[in-house]
Amino acid sequence: MLLRRAGGGLFGLVLFSAASAGCLAALKAAGLTGVAPKGAAVIVQLVATLTSNWEWLIGTGVGLVLMLIAGLMMFGSQRAPDHLFRVIAGIMLILIVIPAVLA
Repeated sequence: MLLRRAGGGLFGLVLFSAASAGCLAALKAAGLTGVAPKGAAVIVQLVATLTSNWEWLIGTGVGLVLMLIAGLMMFGSQRAPDHLFRVIAGIMLILIVIPAVLA
């Protein structure tokens, strides 16, 4: 049973590779040379700026959530440690577990 599933996965991988190679050949036949166009540096700079802004937004949001939880703890909330551990677990999931699974 396991061998049959592995064979099916391998067959799917071969089909996907063949389809991708066909698409690449079609793009090359259409004139794709692999050289970036004249204005490509502007697009690269735009993407870098958006990425930088996104990192600041995430950092600000996490900081605000942690400050809110710290305020809850200062005022004696009984559920504040639960929220704190869930936020920390979520951050670790995003930063460590998901990239490790995707790599």
